[in-house]
Amino acid sequence: RQRQMCITDSLPTYPNECIYVPDMLVAIVALNNYSKLNKGKYISTVRKWVRKAKSEWLDKETGLLVSFLSEDGIPFKAAPVKGSYSALNCLYLTQIDSVFAREQYHRLKSHFLQSGLLFGIREYHDYSCWLGFDIDAGPVLFNLSPSGTAFAVGSATYFNDVRVRNNFLRTAEIAGHSVMWNNTRHYLLAEIALVGECIMLAMRTTTP
Repeated sequence: RQRQMCITDSLPTYPNECIYVPDMLVAIVALNNYSKLNKGKYISTVRKWVRKAKSEWLDKETGLLVSFLSEDGIPFKAAPVKGSYSALNCLYLTQIDSVFAREQYHRLKSHFLQSGLLFGIREYHDYSCWLGFDIDAGPVLFNLSPSGTAFAVGSATYFNDVRVRNNFLRTAEIAGHSVMWNNTRHYLLAEIALVGECIMLAMRTTTP
């Protein structure tokens, strides 16, 4: 019971650091999946966490889940809401609460979507970054978050948002350049970052 209460309130990812909300969502998804296989065990914890997220952990400006919490579970006032974290939050929420996930996905598009030739998710909604590096998201190019855009493919696939999904995949093709090898197609840049190709496979096949 003590562990159950702690998870409801969220736990730091690393000792003596803040709470990363997407990392907590991984634990909640795991509990949700466990409950499906074990007669609903821990489902009350999942529901409590989601209720608390909706009531206490939404950013006032964007309405999205905050990216970081203090160790006592209070949102940091000055901490940014990141595109990569928000896209990942949306993906995990599809596995727990599809209504909440859809709402968050619409807010993600409203505040972070960048249209044009390079169509994707911006890492920062309130200022431009044409070339930079984010310690969590990695490189930021022409405002876009490669990881945030990749994660957003999952929600676009889940909600059958065909136009947006196709545009995301067009950007992925420009950035990653797929090639044929032994009758299979994969992203050329996956030779550098294999995890990226694994993520894209998962995002392209995310279904209810």
